[in-house]
Amino acid sequence: MLNLNVTATWTTQAGHTVALEDTFFDILWAIHRKGSLSLACKQLDVSYRTLWNQVQKFNELLDEPVIATQGRAGACLTPFGKKVLWMIEQGRIRVAPELALNVEQINAEWLDTEHNKPWISLAMSDDPVLQRLFNQSALYKELQLSMRWAGSIAALSALHRGEVKVAGCHLPLQSNSHTQVHQIMGRYLRGSNLAVVELFEREMGWISRPSSRPPTLQDVALRQAQLVNRNPASSTHHQLDSLIARACLSPEELPGYYHEENSHLAVACAIAAGHGDLGLGLKAAADHYQLEFRPLNQEKYFLVVHQDDLNFPAMSILIPWLQSDAVVQSIASTVGYTPINIGQVQPLETFLAGMS
Repeated sequence: MLNLNVTATWTTQAGHTVALEDTFFDILWAIHRKGSLSLACKQLDVSYRTLWNQVQKFNELLDEPVIATQGRAGACLTPFGKKVLWMIEQGRIRVAPELALNVEQINAEWLDTEHNKPWISLAMSDDPVLQRLFNQSALYKELQLSMRWAGSIAALSALHRGEVKVAGCHLPLQSNSHTQVHQIMGRYLRGSNLAVVELFEREMGWISRPSSRPPTLQDVALRQAQLVNRNPASSTHHQLDSLIARACLSPEELPGYYHEENSHLAVACAIAAGHGDLGLGLKAAADHYQLEFRPLNQEKYFLVVHQDDLNFPAMSILIPWLQSDAVVQSIASTVGYTPINIGQVQPLETFLAGMS
């Protein structure tokens, strides 16, 4: 089976190319999080001498040291080391979902062409748990999937244009606090022939670096902090617009409003890297980078499909897979997620009425 990975290289000022392999990346992360060579050794399961030699090697290979050591008392990344770490991490986070998806599709096209598997096309709003689940090769043994990761609006638009059979999207549960979002999404959540497949609830809120006084939108307006936003095709982008309007602010006066990332993890990564101070996103994304999270609301993630397509052969495989113990447990074990009525099908109008 074909495997493709994101790899990084560094070109030194002298013109030498240095491969930044996974071992290098793992060591940077361990030292960044543990602040000690001894503790990093335990996390990496290597001897102190082995780690020490690797640290010296990395410090010599690049243009300047990436790790500062103080004997057994402690270790930390240098400013240059932090820059390299976050450059690699941001690169991975931005391209990993599409890369993993394409690898599975290529494997299915070339290695499973002899099987007459049911086919289905999906456009899914960003979600790290679903990305992990849909990138499992076991599902591709039963289905031929054509997938794209997009915002809720982009996904629903693709459904209405007939480009996909299934659209994954989400809505805040507290409709009164996000009327602007519901009005915008209502333009796309329409049609008497549409049905909803429920999946889960997930927790949304403000993401920032740990601080005794977390930044607010007012701090951003006063130029004391900077935003990180999602792309306009996402529901999260419009949830932020709604919060900005409620605070009687305008996007133009908020630094970073036009810094747009394509996923919740990318927003959290940018904040952890210091390229922004405040963003709206998932609790799971904040937890991934050990960031501070202040909850705002729960939102419902669900699939939208034409009712006639519920009889599509692939749906008889997809829905039971979503209801399987492995999928439900994976969702339930992720911080900020609650599987509720997963796989339950109902008309779109009935579903929306239940949320109001």
